Amino acid sequence: MAGNDPPGPRPPPRRGRHRTRRHHPHRQRGTGVVLVPATATENPRRVGLLGGTFDPPHLGHLMIAETARVALQLESVLFVPAGEPWLKSGQQITAATHRLRMVELAVADNPYFHVCDCEIRRSGATYTVDTLHELRSAYPGDAELYFIVGSDVLCEFHRWKEPESILALCRLAVIERPGGPSDGMETLARRFPSAIANGAVVSLAGPRVDFSASELRRTLATGRSVRYQVPDAVAQYITEHHLYRTECSGNDD
Repeated sequence: MAGNDPPGPRPPPRRGRHRTRRHHPHRQRGTGVVLVPATATENPRRVGLLGGTFDPPHLGHLMIAETARVALQLESVLFVPAGEPWLKSGQQITAATHRLRMVELAVADNPYFHVCDCEIRRSGATYTVDTLHELRSAYPGDAELYFIVGSDVLCEFHRWKEPESILALCRLAVIERPGGPSDGMETLARRFPSAIANGAVVSLAGPRVDFSASELRRTLATGRSVRYQVPDAVAQYITEHHLYRTECSGNDD
C-alpha cells in the first residue's frame, strides 16, 4: 500500500513572490551628489562622508569607512575624492579622473559605499565647507551628516575654511590613527569648546593597522608589490595605466 511506502525527499520550499526591495542610490539631477533612499525606519537618515585625495585609495580607507559605518549605524558612506585640495597646493597629485575611477573600483563590492564627484567637478580649490553646503542642500533637513576624519588632522582643523560652519553643518567622526598626535582632541576642544559641548565631535577607535598613501607610492615607484594593501581592482588599474612609476611629493590621504 502507498501508505506503507517510505517517505520520499521533501521538495525544497517555494520562494515567495514578494522579495525585499533593495533601494538603489541615484544622483540628484545636475549634481554629482549621490542620494541614498531612506530605509523604512523612523530614525533620521545617517550619512557618512569620507574625503581625501585617495592617491591611491587603499584598504585603510575602506577599514576606516566600515569602522565609522558600524559604530555610527550609518546608512551609507560617501567617498568624496578631492579636486584641487587647497591644503596640498603645489604638490603633485594624480589626475582626478584616475583617482575617481580607482575609488569607484575600491568601493564597488560594498552596497553601503558610494562615490560623490562633486569636488572633482568643482573648478578651483576645493573646500570641505562648500561640499557640506552642497550635500546639506541635497539631503533632507533631518539627515545627520558625519564627516569622517583621522585624528591627525585635528591640530590643523582651525586652518580649514570656515571651521565653525563645518561643525554646524555636520558632526566630526574622528578616527584615532596609530602614531598620530595625542593632543588633537585637546586642541580641538580648546579652540571650539561649544562644538565639543554640543556633541558635534565623536571619537572612534580606528583600525590598528596603519596605511600610508605616500608610502604606497614609494613602494610602487620601486616596482614592488602593493597586494593586500590596495583592493585588487585598484592594483590592476594602477598597472594597466602605468601610474606611480615615479615617486611624487607627499600627500597622505
